[in-house]
Amino acid sequence: MALRLLSYLVAAFLLGGCSMFDFFDEEQPLESGPPEQLYKEGVAAVKDEDYLLGKKKFEAVDRKHPFSKWATPSQLNLIYTNFKIEEFEEAISHSERFIRLHPRHKDVPYAFYMRGLSHYRQVSNANLDQNQARKAQVAFRELVSRFPDSDYAWQAEQMLVLCQDRLAEQEMVVARYYLDKNEYIAALNRFDEVIKNPEYKTTSYFEEALFSMALASHRLGLKEEARNYSVVLGHNFPEGKFYRLALDLIEGRSDVTSWTLSGMRKPVEGGVIFQRFIQGMKPGYQPF
Repeated sequence: MALRLLSYLVAAFLLGGCSMFDFFDEEQPLESGPPEQLYKEGVAAVKDEDYLLGKKKFEAVDRKHPFSKWATPSQLNLIYTNFKIEEFEEAISHSERFIRLHPRHKDVPYAFYMRGLSHYRQVSNANLDQNQARKAQVAFRELVSRFPDSDYAWQAEQMLVLCQDRLAEQEMVVARYYLDKNEYIAALNRFDEVIKNPEYKTTSYFEEALFSMALASHRLGLKEEARNYSVVLGHNFPEGKFYRLALDLIEGRSDVTSWTLSGMRKPVEGGVIFQRFIQGMKPGYQPF
């Protein structure tokens, strides 16, 4: 029975135009060789922007030579290669693994940074759930807190600004919807979230949120509240376009049309925010 099965296999391989040796050796060229050779081949592949091949080489080192001195830099490069081929969840997994295995390694700030960046690259447009933006924010904040003097701290701070802007943007999308539908109480509640959150005060939406609070209050007949929001708006943005409009509204000189308001609003990004993405730095390829 075993001989007959072997005969069937041989016939199948011959009909397919390959030998049994080709089949069993198919993956060998990618994985054979000493760890130093595999690692250098991976580096060469990355420099040629063949990130998938580089990933396979580094995986071979990590899997087959886990105790060699090339295993740790291979683990570091696996973060980068997975990121470059947009396998972001794998990049996050490798980042977390590197942090867990090498908490005192000199390049651990890089792992923290790439974890945040991998979450950020999965951020949806402002009309959808922003869970990835929140995860990226947590990761970047942890990096800045734990490694304030690292090469990645400044870049993480810039990414935090982008995360905060996107989260504020999502609040504004909902708040604008309620305001445009004349549902002023619901609009006030959402704009209030932007105003009260200290992280949103530095975003480009804070000025519009203050004005919108004044506008919604005015239309509800809450004249004193509308005036107070206008005062705060003037204190923070005395030369801003929304303040001039608020003065005209409060003083009764003119109302605000939906057309005017639409033209003054910052456009919401319709897709994933690649244009606001700061490219990740490459890890050190030759650490020895």
